[in-house]
Amino acid sequence: MASLCADPGKRGTSYRVLIKVANGKRHAVRLGRVNKRIAETARLMIESLEAAVAAGHSPDRETAEWVGRLGDEIHGRLVRAGLVPAREQASTTITTLGQHLEKLFGSLGKQKPTTARNYARARRLLEEFFGKDRKLDSITEGDADAYKRWLLDRYAPASASVDLRRARQFLKAAVRQRLIPVNPFAEVTCGSQINDERIAYVTAADVELVIAACPDNDWRLTFALPRYAGLRFPSEVKDLKWADIDWENSRFTVRQKKLEHHPGRATRTVPIFAELRTHLERAFRERAAGAVYVLPRARTTTALSTHAKRLVTKAGVTLWPKLFVNMRGSCSDDLERRGVPEKAINAWIGNTSRVRQRHYHAVRPEDWASVTGKAAQIPARATPVSGHQEPSTLHESREKTLQVLTHAEMYYPRQGSNLRPTV
Repeated sequence: MASLCADPGKRGTSYRVLIKVANGKRHAVRLGRVNKRIAETARLMIESLEAAVAAGHSPDRETAEWVGRLGDEIHGRLVRAGLVPAREQASTTITTLGQHLEKLFGSLGKQKPTTARNYARARRLLEEFFGKDRKLDSITEGDADAYKRWLLDRYAPASASVDLRRARQFLKAAVRQRLIPVNPFAEVTCGSQINDERIAYVTAADVELVIAACPDNDWRLTFALPRYAGLRFPSEVKDLKWADIDWENSRFTVRQKKLEHHPGRATRTVPIFAELRTHLERAFRERAAGAVYVLPRARTTTALSTHAKRLVTKAGVTLWPKLFVNMRGSCSDDLERRGVPEKAINAWIGNTSRVRQRHYHAVRPEDWASVTGKAAQIPARATPVSGHQEPSTLHESREKTLQVLTHAEMYYPRQGSNLRPTV
């Protein structure tokens, strides 16, 4: 326990806090001539630091903020007592948000194009809201809340969530470099990154209509590979080579740029699904002499998504959101509904069941029809109940009334408090 000692003198009373250091000896942290209230606050904070060091934990938020506000002289005394780490030299030179972000981005190293683009967007938004010359230590929790509201006014909640997480990440780096005592974004709730309104099931019939409208094999495979094999577009499609295809065993190797930094995840093996084989064999027969890549256009042409959307419109198909992501999700949804083992789907699609359920799979109209007897045109959105409503007469028009309770009691007769199927 830390104890406070007063040392009266001709020029006033000075205070020191006595603590017991690691070797068991007493150590004094001199506070100088301050009033007793400030000295008592310092004793409480030093006692908190002492307890955190003994337990091997980081100090609590209030204590960390107090340490961050200390001058270099008192802070140095805490360092010598073994209560806090020494401040880095960089803390005396980097003081603004712009300086911190400049140094941080310079230390990130090589990044994948999508990651670099997302980081650059988050940096631009932070600097646009706060300004490059904003002092790091002047950004408060209230400022972080204001930044969240500003993002939500401009973007969808899922997009704002991504940018808030990036802001938290950038300011956490400043804490780790001892530039600021606490992260003002630490307690800001970021919200979900899932936007159910943009998840859609793309039918094979619609994709075949689009493929029929495509001018060449490159465009046909641009739609067939994500929809029928679940490939990520463009990262996995553009690196696919003809040499990667094992025709005899009906499988091919996919390079996973998104996951290559994880051990053993650089590639995955995918079956040549029956729906894909026709389009793949045609492209193989008609490939140019000496062709190496299955989709050479994906390696040389930009704005492929823009051209692909035009082909969807040309085919007379309603354009669905997240053009390639939803085709990939529809592929995994089909496999799951066919009863393919989960482990096989994970291996072929390159993600987990949890990811698929959260980000890829949608409720289909036939799901509603299976339990209500009538397909829903917009299956994912419920209608709020308000005011007086008369009983529905929809069941009177059905050819077969849905008798859920009768069906359940036939197969699951009541036995005490449990329901067991009859044998």
